[in-house]
Amino acid sequence: VVVDDDKGSARHYEVAGTMTVIANNVVTKRHERRRRFRWRFRFGRRRQSVNLNLDDTSKANTTLTQSPKQGTVVPLRFQRAAKNNVELGRQRYLKTRKWREEYKMDTILSEPHVYFEFIKQHYPHYFHLFGRNGQPVYYEMPAKTNLQALRQGGVTLDILLRHYAMVTEFTWQYISRDDLQQSIYILDLCGIRPRDFVGECVTFVRKACAICNQHYPERSGCILVVNVPSYFQLIWRVVKTFADKKTLAKVKILRGINEEILDGLLEFIDFENIPPEYGGNSMPLGEAPEEKLLWDLMRHNNHVALHGTEDCGGTKGGCPFCSFELARNY
Repeated sequence: VVVDDDKGSARHYEVAGTMTVIANNVVTKRHERRRRFRWRFRFGRRRQSVNLNLDDTSKANTTLTQSPKQGTVVPLRFQRAAKNNVELGRQRYLKTRKWREEYKMDTILSEPHVYFEFIKQHYPHYFHLFGRNGQPVYYEMPAKTNLQALRQGGVTLDILLRHYAMVTEFTWQYISRDDLQQSIYILDLCGIRPRDFVGECVTFVRKACAICNQHYPERSGCILVVNVPSYFQLIWRVVKTFADKKTLAKVKILRGINEEILDGLLEFIDFENIPPEYGGNSMPLGEAPEEKLLWDLMRHNNHVALHGTEDCGGTKGGCPFCSFELARNY
């Protein structure tokens, strides 16, 4: 656990095999002995240590999300991404907090998004149920993305990247609020051509990867690439320069016909949760509850902005969007 004081300084102590960071760099040995005496007097000599076993996710999740001060506890994900280097994990986390403040990520899910339906029309991507271990599942079809139509409709690269950031934030605020959960990402390359992966497309992929790598570490459980073309290696050489080695190790290429792709998906997702487009028995893409929830949220935000009110007026039981609270404090 890393705790910062108001000036950003910290001090490290080893207590019962657990790394604890105390936000006070002026504590003397005498004061420390007095503090320990008062602690023992109050709790009967039993040390209250925070479990930071990096392999024990069941216990660490509830501990790491509790903090007396907003943004003072470094999430376990950042420590893992830093290979358990406490200071490096802390610095990564501070950069993310700064990015979230500058990019207004804490309010992105309550903002109006006038381009939402237009982007969804020309950039197919869908949330669709869950994996075998409760992972949110996300499908994307880059070959069907029409960047020219998006540009003509007024969607700039910055708008598209903010949309991507909003969708990513929606995953971990609405679909899964577990700070240690990971996702399953299905990338369908059916129909993609070499000329599709140039210019703004490459720029978008590079910047989107940077958002995930830097600010949503350890969120990728596995990446399944399906319907790969014969020249996939040309695309792969470019993509490999964007992602970190840990993420690349989670990529699995599912080659072959539909039956082979279905077998690959079944390793991570139950048959009942796979859409019929890939041989499963669920509802089609675009009709899953998670996808409908995203549409409802965006329509709600646009409605509120259109009528110039702070909320939608609520429902009998209260509006879940107006009363929504972030899953954790950054």
